Amino acid sequence: MPEQDYVWLPKQSILTFEEIARLVGIFTSLGVEKVRLTGGEPLLRHDLPTLTGMLARNASIRDLALTTNGLLLAKQAEALQRAGLGRVTVSLDTLRPDRMRELARSDRHADVLAGIAAARAAGLPLKFNSVVMRGVNEDELVELIEFAKSQQAEVRFIEYMDVGGATGWSLAQVVSQREILEVLSARYGPITPVTGGDLSAPAERFRLPDGPTFGIVASTTAPFCRACDRSRLTADGTWFLCLYAERGTDLREPLRSGASDTELADLIASTWRGRTDRGAEERLGVAQRAPLYQVEGLRADPHREMHTRGG
Repeated sequence: MPEQDYVWLPKQSILTFEEIARLVGIFTSLGVEKVRLTGGEPLLRHDLPTLTGMLARNASIRDLALTTNGLLLAKQAEALQRAGLGRVTVSLDTLRPDRMRELARSDRHADVLAGIAAARAAGLPLKFNSVVMRGVNEDELVELIEFAKSQQAEVRFIEYMDVGGATGWSLAQVVSQREILEVLSARYGPITPVTGGDLSAPAERFRLPDGPTFGIVASTTAPFCRACDRSRLTADGTWFLCLYAERGTDLREPLRSGASDTELADLIASTWRGRTDRGAEERLGVAQRAPLYQVEGLRADPHREMHTRGG
C-alpha cells in the first residue's frame, strides 16, 4: 500500500475510456499485442467492463489481462469475462488475514478469496502475484504454491522492490530468487527451469517435480532490463518506459490538443526508439542502496507512487 496521505489525481485529468481506447489503438498499430489493466486498483474505475469491451474489440490485442487486489473481483468477474477479458492476476502476498491487515490495511481477506472463486467460476485463467519480504511472509512460500495448485493457478513470487511506496524498504528484506528456490527445493525436490516461451516476460518460470509451474520475478537481484519490452500508461495519460523512470511522456496534452493518430504514433515511436532506461540494473550497482524515494519525494510527485504508475 502507498503512504496513507498520498495525493489523489484530479478527476478531469483522468483519461476517458474513449481516450484510452484511442491510445491503445495507436500502440497496437505500432506492434503492441498485450494490454494489461492494472493500477493501483483498476476495479475502482467505474464501469470497467465497458472499457474492457472497448479494448477487446481491438483485433490486434491477443492478450487482454487484469491485475487486481481482488477485493472487488467477486462482483465483476463475470461481467469482465463477458466483455472479453482474457485472464486475471490477483495480488496475493499472504493467505493469513492477520498479515493482510498489516500489509494492506484491510480486513477483507475473505473478499479476495471470494474474488478468486468468482474468477474461476467465470472461466478466467488465474495467476497470483506474491511479493516476498523477509520477516513478513517468506514462511508462506509452500502454502502459496499449494494454494495455487488448488486453484489451478500459477503463483509468481516477486522480489521486494525499492520503488513506489516502499519507503521502509531495505536490501536485508529482499528474499532472492536463489533463496526462494532453495526453500522450495527442500520441500519438493529438484526444480527445473521452464525453457522457451516469452523471453521478454519478467518472470522466470520453473517446474516442480510433480508438474505444476511457478514463476519468480528477480528484478532486484537479477535485473532483466535489456530484455524488457513493457511500458506503462497512467490513468492521466503519462507514459513511462520503466518502473524506475524519473519522468514520463505526456500523451494526454497532445491527445486533447488535437494531435492526429499519425502525430501521436510518431511521438510514441520516436520516444521508444530513443529509450535508454536501465533502472533496475542501475539500482543494482548502488553501493548504499536505500528506497528510491523517501516519503517527501513521493508526496512531491504522485506519479512516483506505484498506485498511479502501475506495477
